[in-house]
Amino acid sequence: MKVVYIPLDERPCNYNFAGRIAGGSGVQVIKPGLDILGSKKQSADYERLKSFMLSHATEADSYVVSLDMLLYGGILPSRLHHLSEDELSERLSVLDRIKELNPKVKIYAFALIMRCPAYSSADEEPDYYEYCGREIFLTGQVKHKLQLGLISDEEADALLNGYASVINGNLEDFEARRRTNRNMLIKVVERLHRSIDFLIIPQDDSAEFGYTTMDREAIKLELKQRGLADVAMYPGADEVGMTLLARAACEYKGVAPRIYCDFVDDRCPDVKPLYEDRPVGKTLPFQIESAGCVINSDYTSSDIILYLNYPTRLPVEAWQEKSVGYDERDLKSFIARIKDGVAGGKVAALADGAYCNGGDCELLCMLNSEMDVLSLSAYAGWNTSSNTLGTVICQAVFVFLFGDNSEQKRFLAERIYEDVGYCAHVRAHITGNHLAELGFDYFNAGETSGVVADMVRHHLEDYIGDKFPNIVERYCIAECRMPWKRMFEVDLSLKEKI
Repeated sequence: MKVVYIPLDERPCNYNFAGRIAGGSGVQVIKPGLDILGSKKQSADYERLKSFMLSHATEADSYVVSLDMLLYGGILPSRLHHLSEDELSERLSVLDRIKELNPKVKIYAFALIMRCPAYSSADEEPDYYEYCGREIFLTGQVKHKLQLGLISDEEADALLNGYASVINGNLEDFEARRRTNRNMLIKVVERLHRSIDFLIIPQDDSAEFGYTTMDREAIKLELKQRGLADVAMYPGADEVGMTLLARAACEYKGVAPRIYCDFVDDRCPDVKPLYEDRPVGKTLPFQIESAGCVINSDYTSSDIILYLNYPTRLPVEAWQEKSVGYDERDLKSFIARIKDGVAGGKVAALADGAYCNGGDCELLCMLNSEMDVLSLSAYAGWNTSSNTLGTVICQAVFVFLFGDNSEQKRFLAERIYEDVGYCAHVRAHITGNHLAELGFDYFNAGETSGVVADMVRHHLEDYIGDKFPNIVERYCIAECRMPWKRMFEVDLSLKEKI
């Protein structure tokens, strides 16, 4: 099976993860070179990307396409561009041409609803977001609440005037781009069941009220009024390529894996993860169904057991003090169930959504004391809840469809190194104790492969060696880079020790 894979951007989570999960499976993931995809705020080379996509049309079985990459040149350029709808529509027509060249090929696509972060930072947004991002976010919340009748005209006017004094006229640029992107989403849905076989519209960094949610509801209303197909819209971004890869593999094999969901506590499905607009129990069915799977209520007849680690309430970041919702979990009982699943030969996958932006070291260490964590079929615990779910489900699907192998085990070990080691510990330790003395900060780690990357490698080796000696016995770090020259993400790969 050949899958042409157009990632959301060039970061490792988007560019590397899917191919590593498919490693050794017989599914060939064909992706454009990094030189085509641009870098951070620099957009991809559209003409070369178009040429790449068309050059593989006749040989491909499936395409997994980030439309933010195809249309705008990546996730960050989608928030910065000044492209017209006519030009964007011409870019979208590439999908029609692929179908003309190969009518049998299946195209799985996703296109994000543009985010509106709640904080002021220009790291991933337009320059003006540095000093008025928070006010733009709050403006969206007020406008949404006014639309819903949750706030009076007088109160709204007072708040909006206050925010406008900080925004200084930049709202027009922000809202104009949102309109363009929203209109393009409608044009994308118009191609569903024509040049697009399956579509997801994820919400990146969403909140209950604000621009992103207003856009979602406006799109749904437009689709309904025009009699267009309903589309899955749920929190997510960086994991969606993996979700669609899983679906492509399932449909190619003609199966729909049955997944049994086992939360650490019955209260967990009602928890709303950070940066998401609904409880995890509402998002989970979308994640499973979009990956080509079905939820199964019977443990015995299920193909995959998905163990879900969340707090019972009050979720926090990995670097924050844990809330009472963490101590209310019965981890011993949860671990016993995981052990039983592994011992029974099940495809046992652990979605570690307890903390945002990092894995749960407490759980993983307890589990590793009872069994080798590498006997799991899949694990992830990075960034948002949806990022974690999509990664774990994709790997579990590939293990079920194609069997376990050495490349799957290495990816599992990489997740523990990165999600538990880097995201939950090393990142905060280096940021808080070493960056300032080196003349760097969280958003500026110097070089891609420099002193900070070397420091990360050293601390990771020590931390994982202390917490998970069984993993260090088998793997060592092959490469460690800071791809966007900041601390948020790391480009990490492992190699087996001889």
